[in-house]
Amino acid sequence: MSTPSQDASYKVIAERSNIIYSTRESQMEINILGWHGGRDYVDARLSRFPGEREIDWSGSSGSGYRQITGLTRADGTKIDGRKQVSHVIPYLGRIVTKINQHVFGILPERKGATLEVLSDISSSGDSINQVMLEVNSYLTTCGWCWVGIDAPSIPIDTQISRAEKEQLKIRPYWQCYSPLSVVDWYINDTGIIQWVLTEGYDYIASDPYTAPAQMKYRKLWEPGKMTKFIYKADNQDKIESQEEVMLSVNFVPFVLAGRISSEAHGFDNLESINKTIMDLESCNRQNFYNSVFPQMKLPASVLDNVMNKFSVNAEQAVQMVMGYNYPILVGQDDADPGFIMPDGTCIGKMREELKELKNELFESTGLMLQQETRQVASAESKAWDYLDIRNLLKERATILEEVELKCVEMSHAWDSDFPLWEPKYNRSFDISNFKEEMEALIMASNVSMPQEFTQFVLRRIFELIKINGKQITEEEEKAIVKAIEGLAVEKENNRSASERVLTPSEEEE
Repeated sequence: MSTPSQDASYKVIAERSNIIYSTRESQMEINILGWHGGRDYVDARLSRFPGEREIDWSGSSGSGYRQITGLTRADGTKIDGRKQVSHVIPYLGRIVTKINQHVFGILPERKGATLEVLSDISSSGDSINQVMLEVNSYLTTCGWCWVGIDAPSIPIDTQISRAEKEQLKIRPYWQCYSPLSVVDWYINDTGIIQWVLTEGYDYIASDPYTAPAQMKYRKLWEPGKMTKFIYKADNQDKIESQEEVMLSVNFVPFVLAGRISSEAHGFDNLESINKTIMDLESCNRQNFYNSVFPQMKLPASVLDNVMNKFSVNAEQAVQMVMGYNYPILVGQDDADPGFIMPDGTCIGKMREELKELKNELFESTGLMLQQETRQVASAESKAWDYLDIRNLLKERATILEEVELKCVEMSHAWDSDFPLWEPKYNRSFDISNFKEEMEALIMASNVSMPQEFTQFVLRRIFELIKINGKQITEEEEKAIVKAIEGLAVEKENNRSASERVLTPSEEEE
C-alpha cells in the first residue's frame, strides 16, 4: 500500500504540466489536426452559425431533432446535417509537405553511418529521414518538438558480444515526440535538460479472449533512470503504481528541436484563415444544396385541385406534387408556382470571398516564413520572397543538423558501437516558379550566345525537370549531360556557319 508521501508525489506527477505547455496545448492540438486534416479537424473546428437549426446542423442523428420532433424518414434513412457533409481542403497539409519537400529534396549526407542504422533508426522500423521529416513537420506546425533516445535493457553483469548485439538489434533507438507528448520539463541556465516528463498510452491486447484496454502512463526521465507511473484503469486521473528502470547514461536522453515559447506561432494564423475558409466553404456548399433542393411555393388551392382531380388524399397529393410526375393545376386567380432559393449573385460573391481567403492563406504563409528568419520585410517585398524563404530553409537545415548531431553523440555515449557521423543538410534550395523560369530559359536558348552559356541554360532546364519530380537514373543523367554538351557544340557550329561571310563562288552556288 502506498504511503502518504507517495500519494502526494503521485498526485503531483499525475497533474503537473509546464506553464508554457498549458498555454500552448490547445492551439498546438488544433494546428496538428489542421496539418493532418480529415474528419477530426472538421469536427473540432467547423462553426455552427447563430440561429442554425439542429436538423440543419446535425441531421437526423442530432439528439435535439429527435427529442423535439421524433421524426424519421419513411424509408428509414437518416438526414445528413451540414456538419456531416462539410469537408476540409488540405491547404495546411500542403504547406507542411511543401516545406518538407524543399528541405529534403536533396537528402542529407551522413558519412560514417551504416545503412542498417539509417534505415531502421526507430523501434518501429522508421528510417532516419522519416524521423527527421516528422521533426521538421512539428517545427512548422508547433514551433518545437523532442527527439528521445532509448535502448533495450540488458540485465546487469550480462556479457554480450558485438555480433550478438547486432543480431538482436540491441542498440539505441530514436523517437520523435510530439510537443503534446512531453507535458513538463526542466532546462537549467546552461541549457542542460535536467528532467523530462512524457505522457502516453499502452494498448494492451495480447490475449485474444480478453477485451483490449488502454492504460495511461507518464514517464519521468532523469539522468541514469526512467520511472514509469501507471494510472488506475478505472480512473485515469490518478496514479496507482510505478516502475523504475536504470539507464546506462548519466544524462537525460532527450534533444529539444526548435524553440519553446508561449507566444503565438506563425502557423496559428494560417490555421485561423483555414478555419474561416472551411466555414465559408461549408456555408457555400449548403447554399448550393438549398439551390438544388429549393423550397417549393405553391398556391393554397393546388392541393385541393390535385385531391379533387385525381381523387387522392392530402398525403398522396403532396407526393404527387413533389414528385414532379403530375401536372400542377393552377387557377386563373392563383399565384404562379415557384421556388424560394438564394440569389445567384449572392452565391457568386461567396465564391469570390473564398478565392480571396485562399490567396490570403498562402500570402500569410510567406509572411510567416519571413518572420521566422528574423528579417524585416520591406513594404514592396513579395510575400513569397525568394531570399526570405531560402533563409528560412537554411535556418531549418541548421536546426535539423544540430538536433541530429546531438542524437548521434548521445547514442554513441549510450553505446560505443553506435556509429558516429556528422550530418550535412542541403542548403541550396530551388524555389523558383517552374513555368516562368522554364519559359525564360527556352527564350534564352533561342538567342545567339556563347557555347558555355548555351550549356548552362540546357543544364538548368534539365535541373528544373529533375526538381519537379522526374526520376532519372544515374546512367540516364550521364547520357543527357553528354547530349547537352554535344548539342551546345552543334548549335555553336551552326551559328558560326550562318554568320560566316560567303565567298563569290559560294554565293553563285
